[in-house]
Amino acid sequence: MMKIDPMEALTKPLPVWSPRAWYYGAARSFMNSAGRLSDGIALGYRYGFDSGVMLEYVYQNKANGKLGIGKLIDRMYLNAPGWRGIRNRGRLLSNTLANTIEEKAADLDRPLRIVDLACGGGRYVLEALKATETWDVQAILRDYRQENVDSATALAQDLGLNVTTQRADAFSDFDLEDIAAWQPDIVIVSGLHEIFEDDELIEVHFRQVSALLQTGGTLLQTIQPTHPQLEFIARVLPAHTGKLWAMRLRPWEVTREWARKAGLQIRTKIMENENIFGVVRLEKE
Repeated sequence: MMKIDPMEALTKPLPVWSPRAWYYGAARSFMNSAGRLSDGIALGYRYGFDSGVMLEYVYQNKANGKLGIGKLIDRMYLNAPGWRGIRNRGRLLSNTLANTIEEKAADLDRPLRIVDLACGGGRYVLEALKATETWDVQAILRDYRQENVDSATALAQDLGLNVTTQRADAFSDFDLEDIAAWQPDIVIVSGLHEIFEDDELIEVHFRQVSALLQTGGTLLQTIQPTHPQLEFIARVLPAHTGKLWAMRLRPWEVTREWARKAGLQIRTKIMENENIFGVVRLEKE
């Protein structure tokens, strides 16, 4: 097994005399005071900067804020490289899903079954479903947090789509049982593995997802092998847990090996334009 670099460097406090400590301390003070004039930053402090609510705001990409200056701060915030990459990832995943739907649905004499195990606000899935609504598709959108389920439900209604939304834990064997019985053709795992530090949890999850699929079934998976703002995020921005958001960057070779051991074969891997995020299509052997 390839050794993954630990996260201690990101989670360990900096020496008080370090210029980096002064910089990140000033950044935290600004973000948690004047930064809250930005609607996006205020949402991040309320729900977590890694939350589905935050991602939905980033996808919409409409700057808003208080006192005029708040809107300017918000535009700068939304233009950060990581958020540009997130929007690129959303479009890439939506396009990949739409293409996969058309390819697989054409060969079926029954509805194509899709499940997103951690949908957030669900925009990338719902936009793909809207683009392919002439095909017979059944979709279940799940998330661990109720506000994300509510957001996905509302967006589906706005788009005139008939989908099922559920609150569930993507890592729970109990919550995955009914999905296994449903036998999905496509499983989506987007932006989930990147926010969890535990490598064993993620390696096991590949096996859990593989068990949901029949031979020939598809997993659409996002990857994040790098991030230009990794330390800033880890020292300044709180996650949905209330702790600072230290992301686990996993080399592509590690992800590929976990997938292979779970019986999943890489079909395509495409990186978005910022080269931060990628979308991988895997097939159950």
